[in-house]
Amino acid sequence: MISRFIHHLQEIWKRFVETRDCPHAMAGGMAIGVFFGFVPAFGFKTLLALGTSLITRSNVIAAIVGVTLHDVFCWSWPFLYRFEFQVGHWILSNPHQFAPKLLKTDFRISEIMQWDNFINILYPWLLGSVIIAIPFTLLSYVATLIFMHYREKKNVVRHDHPSYFSSLP
Repeated sequence: MISRFIHHLQEIWKRFVETRDCPHAMAGGMAIGVFFGFVPAFGFKTLLALGTSLITRSNVIAAIVGVTLHDVFCWSWPFLYRFEFQVGHWILSNPHQFAPKLLKTDFRISEIMQWDNFINILYPWLLGSVIIAIPFTLLSYVATLIFMHYREKKNVVRHDHPSYFSSLP
C-alpha cells in the first residue's frame, strides 16, 4: 500500500515537472493547492483547488500537487489543526487568550454534534487555517516560480547547445 502511494506521488511529480505551461500558471496552481491543503474542508480540498485553479486559469496539475503535498504530512494534522484553532481563538477572543487545554472529558459525542459547538469550533479553526495558510501559500508560489524559471533556462540551454551525438551522421 505504501509503495502504491509512493508510486502515485512519483507519477504526479513527473506530470508536474513535464508540464509545459507558463511559470505563473504553474506557481498559481501550486499556491492554490497549498492554500486549500490547510483549509479544513475534509473531502473537498481537491475539488476546491481544482475549481479555483480553473477559474483563475492556473495549472490544474500543480493544484493537485499542492493539495497532495499537504496530505503527505498527515501525521502532523492533529498538531496543525490544534495550532490553527488556537490562532483563530486567540484572534477572536477579547481580551486575546488561547483556548483552554483539552481534556479527555471534553470529548462527548452528544456535545460535539450540537450546532452551537460546531460553530464555536469551526469559525476559529477556519480563521486560523487561513492565517496559517497565507505564508505557506506565498512561499510555495515563489518557490515554484523560481523552480519553473530555472527549468525553462535549463531547457533553453540544452536546446541551444547541440550534443555531440546530434552532429554524427
